[in-house]
Amino acid sequence: MKNTKEFENVLEAIHKWVEKHKGNVQFTGSFLAFKGKDCKVVDDRMFAFGFKDMIRDDLKNLDEMIEKEKEEFINW
Repeated sequence: MKNTKEFENVLEAIHKWVEKHKGNVQFTGSFLAFKGKDCKVVDDRMFAFGFKDMIRDDLKNLDEMIEKEKEEFINW
């Protein structure tokens, strides 16, 4: 899938953040756009940056936080 201008802006912001911290960062992310009643996916990206163990810990912690969340829709 070709990157949209908006997603290029997200990537540029991430790049600047990595530069600011001289690469001493870790992050995981997923961007997904959908439309219609059937939620047809029209754009999606997954990315990760960092050491595998840190990324795995991050995903484990995220899963635990989601399990504790009482609302169906999450916006932290």
